[in-house]
Amino acid sequence: MTLVRRHQRGAVSIEFAAVFMLFFVLVYAVIAYALPLLLALSLKHVSADAARVAVRVDPALSAAQYAAVVSRQIDLQVQQSWLPDNWYQGNCPAPGGGLNWQPLPAAGDGESYGYLAVDNSQAEPARVLHVCLQRFYNRDGNAQQRAIIPVIRFLGVQIPSLAERDGQTVLRGETRLRL
Repeated sequence: MTLVRRHQRGAVSIEFAAVFMLFFVLVYAVIAYALPLLLALSLKHVSADAARVAVRVDPALSAAQYAAVVSRQIDLQVQQSWLPDNWYQGNCPAPGGGLNWQPLPAAGDGESYGYLAVDNSQAEPARVLHVCLQRFYNRDGNAQQRAIIPVIRFLGVQIPSLAERDGQTVLRGETRLRL
């Protein structure tokens, strides 16, 4: 009986190492996918809140004044969010939709968080606001473009494996509002 136990001592260590690696990868995958999904939802929520504050801006202002006040209000709303400053950027690409989008003036931090356009397709022309926040979430790059939790490769699988646009992983929260 003691001879059998003596041969099994190393087996427990090998089993523990195999099970631990599997457990670690599963826990890491849950955390690595949860953070980008939380960030994407937060970017969407902050962009929606920022678009809502634009409704309070007086539409009787001239086009340039209106854009400057809207940009300032959006910037204040974004700054008040729970997101750390290095977790988001502005300067998203112009949205489609056939409108002549004009970028909002750069806010205090030098970034524009949206676009304004005039929609003439209705009987009554209306301004349309597009608010966008984004975060690059790549494996490599500078601190502003790298994933918050490092992307790892395990057995040929990248964790987390997120959708890419033009070779870049971008998390984006966008809101469009007709004013």
